[in-house]
Amino acid sequence: MNTSEMEAIIIDNVKQILPEKFEIEPGTKLLETGIDSMSFIRLVVLLEESFDIVIEDEEILLENFANVGTIRSLIERCLPNKS
Repeated sequence: MNTSEMEAIIIDNVKQILPEKFEIEPGTKLLETGIDSMSFIRLVVLLEESFDIVIEDEEILLENFANVGTIRSLIERCLPNKS
């Protein structure tokens, strides 16, 4: 999966938890959208399901969910190595 495909899936997941009024782009600062704790946990679950990963508790930090790019980096760390 390339970067743009991954980011498209992330954006789709974020749109599922936020009100429709927000336009989400790779640089959108998610904390400025008014995301609450329940939506945040829902996003974690959606990402885990979409990418078939487990996001460890110690990785569930606000800085890892600042924007689409930081979420992509987190997901890349959680994906199994393809060696």
